[in-house]
This record gives sequence, structure tokens and C-alpha cells, in this order.
Amino acid sequence: HYTAAVQDIENGLVDMSIGPFWITGERLKLAAFTVPLIYDRTVLVIPKPGSKNSLSYQTSKVLAPFTAGLWGVVILVIVCTSLLSVWFANGSATKRVLRRRTKQQPRFSRQQFGIYARLSLDSILEKGLFFFSGGVEQDGGSSLPYK
Repeated sequence: HYTAAVQDIENGLVDMSIGPFWITGERLKLAAFTVPLIYDRTVLVIPKPGSKNSLSYQTSKVLAPFTAGLWGVVILVIVCTSLLSVWFANGSATKRVLRRRTKQQPRFSRQQFGIYARLSLDSILEKGLFFFSGGVEQDGGSSLPYK
């Protein structure tokens, strides 16, 4: 509301405004201010920090931004994108590993299943780590498909 009063000065509707204005950057662009006549004392009131250092309390603080359902969706998206990235890895590390380990087996074997399971787990861990680390890139050479 006070910004509207300063806007009225800018528009030429009034010559000056008097009130408990805070001088902000936006308002300084609109009008000139005098030296403040009275200073407000602003106080931030917070609860006294406790000494709760238990693992359950610290974990609940980390999980607090989202509901349990939304955390489930986040984890499901990470798992699905990981599995799809392994599935669509045409001509890349997945096929190289399979060709190297299973040269004479024409159909899907237990060994191939194990390879896909390990690649899938590695992809889930890689994408989960990327998500939960705030998008900071990790060392790509330490991933299973590149070893």
C-alpha cells in the first residue's frame, strides 16, 4: 500500500506522502526520499533452539518439506528414469557389457538378468545421488557402466 503512495508521487497525482515508509530499491526508483525522521526497530522472534540431536528428529527435518506421498512420487520418478535410461542405452555401455560377458548365449539368461540388475541399480543410485545432492555433478568415471 505504501508503494502505491510512492507511485502516486511518480505519476504526479500528489506532491508528497507522509507515513512510516521503508525505503526500498523499488520505491527509490519512483521518488526521492528525505532523511528518515524516525527509525523503526524491527525484531525477529523465533523459538529458542533446542538441543534435539536424535537421528529421528534430524531425519524428520530433512523430510519435512514434502508429504510422504510426494516423497513416494519422487522416488518412483527416480527409479523409472533410471530403468528407462538402462533400457534405452542403445549401443552404449549396456550392450558392451552384455557382449563381453555373454558371447555364446542367444537368449536372456540369468547372467544377463544379473548384469541388467546391476546396471539398473547403478543408474538408480546415480540419479538418486544427483537429485538429492541438489544437482551437483558427481564423478562419471566411477559409475559401473564406465569401469
